[in-house]
Amino acid sequence: MLITGLGLAGRAALAALAPITTDEAYYVDWARHLAPGYLDHPPLVAWLIAGPLRLFGRCALAVRLPSLLLQAGTTLFAASLARAWAGPRAAVLAAALLQAAPVFSVGAVLATPDAPLAFAWAGALWAVDRALRADRRLFLLAGALLGMAALSKLTAGLLAAGVLGALLATGEGRRALATPWPWLGAGLALLLAAPMLRWNAAHGWPSFAFQLQHGLSGRSFSWARLAQSAGAQAAYVSPVLLALAAAAAWRALRAGAAQPPARLAAALTALPVAAFFTLAAARTPGALPHWPAPAWLSALLLLAAAGARWARAALWTGGALVAALLLALALPLPWASPLDELRGWEEPLAVARRLAPGARLATTHWMAVGQLGWRSAEPLAYVSDRPAGPSYYPPAPPDPRPLLVVAPERLGPSRAKLEELLGPLEERGELAATWRGRVVRRYRFYAPRPPPAPPAPAR
Repeated sequence: MLITGLGLAGRAALAALAPITTDEAYYVDWARHLAPGYLDHPPLVAWLIAGPLRLFGRCALAVRLPSLLLQAGTTLFAASLARAWAGPRAAVLAAALLQAAPVFSVGAVLATPDAPLAFAWAGALWAVDRALRADRRLFLLAGALLGMAALSKLTAGLLAAGVLGALLATGEGRRALATPWPWLGAGLALLLAAPMLRWNAAHGWPSFAFQLQHGLSGRSFSWARLAQSAGAQAAYVSPVLLALAAAAAWRALRAGAAQPPARLAAALTALPVAAFFTLAAARTPGALPHWPAPAWLSALLLLAAAGARWARAALWTGGALVAALLLALALPLPWASPLDELRGWEEPLAVARRLAPGARLATTHWMAVGQLGWRSAEPLAYVSDRPAGPSYYPPAPPDPRPLLVVAPERLGPSRAKLEELLGPLEERGELAATWRGRVVRRYRFYAPRPPPAPPAPAR
């Protein structure tokens, strides 16, 4: 509890100070348009954000509060599961490991779908273990958490497959499957996921198509992409922790059905899932290194239960990496950096209001929808030839105000494409947004060209 509380306090302080990221701002726009589904992900991240935003107003801590609490819950689930597998020292180690791995410590500061997924992932493994040890009715809780995972990210399907595989592979699991409780739990999971599934079915399964295209669309294998993915995962988990966790997960995988079903489920959702996403990254440009994070959560649970001679060194290495990451985020680097993605969004709103007071603002890219919308009193309309989350929002009522398009350079369609969507446009101005003397973003402002005045009547 002490480790969990200290971690929560530190992350809360960071959450209050750190600027909203691009993805978070995008999810805030989702929360302003609540729906059973969205293009990029299932809806739970938006549902979680909406309440604190309404209660506390537009501030970073309100956006991140659900993620902070969920990470604390993830740590408690992990510690309790490790205690059941290997005793009190394993529980302490599990809690410490989740603070030392940057993806679960610093990453948990951010409001993303990964926070509820990690909570549901660890919680489902805990509930399956407890159901088999104590009370079969806890399969209902496991089902509820699997449903929560499905509402967080589609990766939840891999967790469900791992749990089912472990139950089928072990005698204890098969005896449990002969009772109604696992099947009632599965039905509850489907019931909870039903709004998202129904929304996808009604819209042609866009979330599934988007994720398949985003993560599995590559056609050629690249050793460079494979190395890049492996290196990035090592940075996200920390190199020593990743190596020790991989070794523990490999030993658990080799043990197979000789171990309890929940432990086998952790093994099946560790290295196999990490390998799946790593190989997908080797074939797919743009694959992201946090996609296998749930696999490393399973692996860290197995590491905590197994113990390791190098655990202390791994904790120090991970802690040092977390500290270095925080220091890099705090230092105002004078050269171009990934943090430039968060800069240069305030000025265009002021310019737009000056150019067209009272206009309805629109923009051309999902990143701008989030970042400009976060800084605006109202959401911006989305105008583009490429689908994004706002393309699937419920239709808005007609707005009689004139439109002004805020178009970030190199984000979104060209002027010619915009004119195909909106008709003839006239440029109202341009802006070079700067930070510490550097241009970080350029904008152009367009308004629909008014129709020509009718000819004067003949006298």
